[in-house]
Amino acid sequence: MNAARLALCGAVLCAGAALYAKPAPRSVSPSPQDIVTTRQAGMDMSVATLTLLKNANANGAPLKTLAFPAGGLAKWAGVLPTLFSDNTKGVASRARPTVWTDRAGFQAKAGEFTTAAKALAAAAAADDKPAFDAALASVGASCKGCHDSYQLPPPAKPG
Repeated sequence: MNAARLALCGAVLCAGAALYAKPAPRSVSPSPQDIVTTRQAGMDMSVATLTLLKNANANGAPLKTLAFPAGGLAKWAGVLPTLFSDNTKGVASRARPTVWTDRAGFQAKAGEFTTAAKALAAAAAADDKPAFDAALASVGASCKGCHDSYQLPPPAKPG
């Protein structure tokens, strides 16, 4: 019986020590894989935001209520190209090699996205429906234009 109590006390002490143990320090700089994961998650959130904006607009939501998500999309658009740094070109993703070999073309396409997203945010803030509708179409077209040129198609689904 004493051995069982001693084992239980030891387990409780070890568990308690584990709760207060410091985690291993993490590098301050993101790894190339972290950067690729960040850009992929940002792209997913971009799609979700654009879908929200389209649906809310189609359902008559007041444009001023869409200024915050539109502004977030504009911020994302502005930093997106930085997540295609040279140290990420060897990391598995759907980015075509031309992202890095045709940097000027890629930057131009990314700039179109930024311009369109900023126009979308400005139109929402100004409650300007015609400008919002035009900017919404421009954002979608800029996404498609960049993906057509710089993104590999998704892998085939097993059949």
